Amino acid sequence: MPLLFKITLLAISGAALVLAYAPFSYWWLTFICPIFLYLAIINLPIRTAFLCGFIFGLFFFGFGVPWTFNSIHEYGKAPLLLSAILASLLVLILALFPATVAALSVFLRRNINHHIFSVLAFASLWALFEWLRGWIFTGFPWLLIGHVHHTGPLQSILPIFGSYGASWVTLLIGCLVVTILFAENKQKIFSTTALVVIAFSLYFFDQIKWTEADDESLDVVLIQGNIPQEMKWDRTKHSYIMNKYLQMSSRHFNADIIIWPETAIPTYYSMVKDSFIPQVSETTENYNLDYLIGVFTFNPDNGQVYNSVMTLGDELGFYRKQRLVPFGEYLPFRGIITTFERYIDLPMADISSGEGRPLVKLKGHAVGASICYEAVYGSEVIRALPEAKFLVNVSNDAWFGDSLAPHQHLEITRSRAVETGRYLLRATNTGISAVIDPNGMIINKSVQFEDDVVRSTIKPHTGTTLYAKWGNWGIVTTVFVFLIILSVQRWLTATH
Repeated sequence: MPLLFKITLLAISGAALVLAYAPFSYWWLTFICPIFLYLAIINLPIRTAFLCGFIFGLFFFGFGVPWTFNSIHEYGKAPLLLSAILASLLVLILALFPATVAALSVFLRRNINHHIFSVLAFASLWALFEWLRGWIFTGFPWLLIGHVHHTGPLQSILPIFGSYGASWVTLLIGCLVVTILFAENKQKIFSTTALVVIAFSLYFFDQIKWTEADDESLDVVLIQGNIPQEMKWDRTKHSYIMNKYLQMSSRHFNADIIIWPETAIPTYYSMVKDSFIPQVSETTENYNLDYLIGVFTFNPDNGQVYNSVMTLGDELGFYRKQRLVPFGEYLPFRGIITTFERYIDLPMADISSGEGRPLVKLKGHAVGASICYEAVYGSEVIRALPEAKFLVNVSNDAWFGDSLAPHQHLEITRSRAVETGRYLLRATNTGISAVIDPNGMIINKSVQFEDDVVRSTIKPHTGTTLYAKWGNWGIVTTVFVFLIILSVQRWLTATH
């Protein structure tokens, strides 16, 4: 197959893989699109395989995360050219991950003719480098293959190995099917047997009930204020914004819990502690309800500002965001990009990272709290377990505009619900707000870019999934073991 044809095919398959994710949700494409890369690099030199993987990644991330340009240009007020450069730089860096997977796959299976080694090398390296992508330079674990399997045949992998594990199994299945179609008879039998083992394992895992619902039910309300981004940072509008949230809540004072989104109070808690907060506290006393509200907090001792959530009602508590958004809440490599800093107007670019476990209390229950981008990290969310009876994620996806990002973000939180076996309540400023059950199903959701309220009944859950116990180390250890075995096999083959 000519190299130019391969590159064209890889560009198309990389772009098409984006359709596997929300809002399109053709999840079955995750079994197909990466296989074109797997087939394309067979018998190629390492450098050419790297190029093929880079092209695949360039189109995958180029079509998958174009909203980064929107965030930098529209809301960061960066010039058009600088916005394009920064967004393109991110895509170029992300494309290096599938490129390295392709190159290392060719390296590991050199001199080894058995297809099962090729399958294990490609699938294990893909899962490993997804994990590395979620960790290096604070991480960007967006568009994982496993994120689309919050429902469907691979759902039962999530409570055991998490989204990275679902990525690994997806690639194993796709590559094994290709082996059955194109390999020799002996390897067809081996691959068919492996697929049967995977199928039975998935069925067995699906029968396990990791968590149980408590007898108590909670009536929860998510308030979507739909505050335009330009209004949010206008100090003259702060009173209007806060009163709007209170007014929207007033029709639901008979609920148990009311949740306002990230930075619903767009100023410091200390600035409203003696004015607006008493108005909200009065409703908690009169109607026996609890609030969880996004607000900024300020530490006068060291001058640090935190993106936080507070609880009002039975208990006054705070959780301060720990996983910050680069170029949104802080500027990485300040010494290097000082030249560009003057061209980017980020209203809260000096946020500090909080400390402690992400736990708050609502109606007497421990609750796992995450703020915006933190929900992308499964390893962060499970730090609230096993105490947390349900999860809350507050966000302000107005930064992304009318793009793919809010849909992709919601999809990621659905994975978090399945991984932990708990309800997840997602309250956002402009949408998409939703109540998600422990099986990843959306019980109720808001209309995007409208004033909206999402109300539903949930049950606190008890119990711990395996993923909540061992986090990402379960799948990372597994793929490392396979990669070590493959490396030893390659060395033994080369020496003989």
